[in-house]
Amino acid sequence: MFAGLASDEIWIFFALSSAAAFFVGNAMNTLLGEQGFGVLGNMLVLLAGFAVGLQVVDYLPIGRIPQIMVIPAAAAGAFALLFCLAVIKRLTRPT
Repeated sequence: MFAGLASDEIWIFFALSSAAAFFVGNAMNTLLGEQGFGVLGNMLVLLAGFAVGLQVVDYLPIGRIPQIMVIPAAAAGAFALLFCLAVIKRLTRPT
């Protein structure tokens, strides 16, 4: 997942990803409202989805996803996880 990165570069990547996830989580909290998980909950779900997306991209055969599309593919995984969890939350809520 972090092949070729030094330890300080990994920490910088994690810090930037966390900051971006916070701002996107805040926007998703405004968008989803009651269906969301709060700002920090959305942030954690987005970070977990991003990490899972990076792992999935790593397991795909080389050349299946172009190098320039790795980060957008991982971001799509983050939004997919948030969407799936919001749908599950909506389905399990009592009416």
